[in-house]
Amino acid sequence: MDPKKNYYEILGVTENAKDEEIKKAFRRLAKKFHPDVNPGDKTAEAKFKEINEANGVLSDRGKREEYDAIRKAPFSGGGGGPFGWPGGSGFEPGGRVYHTETVDFDEVFGDLFRGGGARFSQGGIQGRDIHVELPVEFLEMVHGAVREVRYGRSRACASCGGSGRSGRKGCTSCFGSGMTESEERIKVKIPAGAQDGSKIRAAGKGEERPGTGRSGDLVIALRMIPHPFFRREGYDILLDVPIHYSEAVKGAKIPIPTIDGPVTVSIPPGSGSGRKLRLKGKGVLSPGTTLRGDQYVILHVAVPPARSEEFLKLVERIAAFEDPNLRGGWN
Repeated sequence: MDPKKNYYEILGVTENAKDEEIKKAFRRLAKKFHPDVNPGDKTAEAKFKEINEANGVLSDRGKREEYDAIRKAPFSGGGGGPFGWPGGSGFEPGGRVYHTETVDFDEVFGDLFRGGGARFSQGGIQGRDIHVELPVEFLEMVHGAVREVRYGRSRACASCGGSGRSGRKGCTSCFGSGMTESEERIKVKIPAGAQDGSKIRAAGKGEERPGTGRSGDLVIALRMIPHPFFRREGYDILLDVPIHYSEAVKGAKIPIPTIDGPVTVSIPPGSGSGRKLRLKGKGVLSPGTTLRGDQYVILHVAVPPARSEEFLKLVERIAAFEDPNLRGGWN
């Protein structure tokens, strides 16, 4: 990667170009300047190498971010490494440092600007992690489930092994980029009790790193789809339950849903709106334990509308039993 070169200009696209625009521009130019199409033409060969280099950076999201960051915020550091750090070290977010005999400086610089790019392991540079979001139904998060995840992944070209060359010629399968795109499918187990935002890491299912054989990871962020009537607070389940005025006054037994199925609860006489009834152990399982939260039933008294004179007369009779000092403490 050479930040002095304008890769956007080389491919004939703007700096806001979408991935598909970049791909189309590269394919068009690659076909025009490919060495097989221009045998013996050194100018065309040099141009092909230049557009291949530009595509290798701009078609990779991480490398493109790195390239843009370098162009917008160039640095002048001493001491043989970025920002004065010694050369020959790889850095990861979190402050860990792994010393290696040789360092791909571009990858080190990229990690300083971008968390989640290529990582250094004790065996060398790994491919970048792929981050995806997986929408999951509320009850699947509660009870656990197995889901299939589909995602795009860059892999080393099978035809050229990631070199971009086939003998002395450029690889026609990957147009010299060394990488091909593929749609991957993987089944993941969502543990019972998983929370919104929980992450599942599938080791080795991320981007490949040509020449090393080490892939990054696939990081799956779980996004909970809201339930029509259940709500969740930690490992507790909350349920708003409307009750009739008569049920609130006299008490009643009513069926309600839980995450395990319907149950019957007793409403104590004289219950008002906002009262909470606790169903112990009817909440969400805490992962890795046998402990469960509770379900809380929140009562909401439905006041019947004044539909007739007969009803209003009945209300007047009820008013005789009401506390006249209900709001007396405010004065």
